[in-house]
Amino acid sequence: MDLKFVDLFTAIQKRDDWSTACFTRDGVHFSSEGSKIVVREILKVLKEAEWIPSLHWKSLQTEFAEDSPYDVVAANGKSTINISGLTLHQDIQWD
Repeated sequence: MDLKFVDLFTAIQKRDDWSTACFTRDGVHFSSEGSKIVVREILKVLKEAEWIPSLHWKSLQTEFAEDSPYDVVAANGKSTINISGLTLHQDIQWD
């Protein structure tokens, strides 16, 4: 069997301060740093997997690509902007 898995245990323990930096005070829930590691590891597995169709977010089709009267109105006040195809700026680069 060609199983793919996400090894969070190893990824999180790469940090020396993993127990305090990757979890909130309760020791159960991920902190923002821990959540970044989780996302990075999940995306790594999805990107490397040779599944058809691919589940990597850049490979997925846009669900609502057609224009809609509910889309954002453009600066000219007449046409609309379909935001489903936009890549929004984020401070975190996932890949």
